[in-house]
Amino acid sequence: MIVPAARVIRLGLVLTVALAVPAIALTAALRGGTGVVSVVVGLAIVVAFFSISKLAVGAVARRAPHHLLPAALGTYALKIGLLGGLLLAIQDTDTLDLLAFAWSIFVGVFVWMGAELWVATHTRVPFYDPQRPGAWDTSRRPPT
Repeated sequence: MIVPAARVIRLGLVLTVALAVPAIALTAALRGGTGVVSVVVGLAIVVAFFSISKLAVGAVARRAPHHLLPAALGTYALKIGLLGGLLLAIQDTDTLDLLAFAWSIFVGVFVWMGAELWVATHTRVPFYDPQRPGAWDTSRRPPT
């Protein structure tokens, strides 16, 4: 069973906002205006990275579950390619504080991973489908 994307995205967004408030305040005090811009851009990248994959894989899981693995791997490859291009484009910019940018992405990734883990461990998954009575046959047991 695929955990519904909306639950993970909603919790991830709430936790990202909860992270952004102190991160922006701390970065403004320590690194100035470029640090604040860097934190906002970094957290926006994390939100986009995780949300796109959840929505894309969830859509494929509903319509064509047999294409789930290629969709997940394709989405990941596309996101990594876009992220690499973005990082190459901003490597020589003075608009971003790269230290604040890197830390915001690092912490943001762990926040989203925690959100995904929490939703996955708190979602009830049935062991059998009552609509298919023959699916759970107690006479068929794995070899010992």
